[in-house]
Amino acid sequence: MEEAVYSVRMRAARGTPHEKGGQHISGAERIVSSQQVASTVQQMLSRAKNHALGEPDFINISIERLEFSKIKQIAALPLVTVKASDHGQALYCARQLLLASGVQGQVIEEAIRLLARGPSPGGRNMRGAVIMDAQSGRRLEPDPWRGVRVSRMDYTPQAAKELSRLLEPLGLDHFRVKEALALASKVIWAGTLAEICCSDDPHYTIGYVSSRRLGYVRIPYLKHHSFKGGRVFFVHLQEVNLTEYIARLQEEPVLIAQISAVQGVKDLTSLLEEKCQWTMPERATS
Repeated sequence: MEEAVYSVRMRAARGTPHEKGGQHISGAERIVSSQQVASTVQQMLSRAKNHALGEPDFINISIERLEFSKIKQIAALPLVTVKASDHGQALYCARQLLLASGVQGQVIEEAIRLLARGPSPGGRNMRGAVIMDAQSGRRLEPDPWRGVRVSRMDYTPQAAKELSRLLEPLGLDHFRVKEALALASKVIWAGTLAEICCSDDPHYTIGYVSSRRLGYVRIPYLKHHSFKGGRVFFVHLQEVNLTEYIARLQEEPVLIAQISAVQGVKDLTSLLEEKCQWTMPERATS
């Protein structure tokens, strides 16, 4: 008999719950064994109550049993950091990386404007992500207040250990890096062309661009103190079934079982020359 595994998810908000428009404070995702559920809940509760954005008024922790045989096992995106010394250079890098990934220039500018002013109506932070057509810039997420929240992803124990081994010499063995890589890997696997993200945490200034062509590229200084933050998923609308795509992001559980290349800092030109030769394997359809 297969050991039971559980999806444990935490969401924390201020003012009112997320579903009533509350300010998003914190979130976390794990897929763990039954023996790890209690300790995981305690860790998530502590994380929610001790966030840089302040103490939340509402904390929701959900626990869901999963059928292990139905969990997809995928590979992590290759990870690299692009050299940027200030916010201006960071934005230039992000623009070039997204252009190289197939996103139109005017669409990139609209996405950056959303990250700066806040992607939800009224310029507030959004719990989930914007979905944007890479050619027209049209927003496609069903609920512009909530966005689309990627859920049910984690690493296998072996992959988590290998990732820590590779990140530690670079000074990157931190839950922020590992969780962001897991999320970005699922997002691209699900059929996304590219993603841009910067945190809503004013103290965390490193953002990223990820794509099928480039992998996961960390960008120092992408988050300016004036930016609200958020994430935008770019898709080719004519190539995706939007309903199925959103269902994969929100509902289909994945475990990262394979760690790809982990590199240090590279300048933009070298990065583009190297990464544009790399293509992620096609998403499994079964």
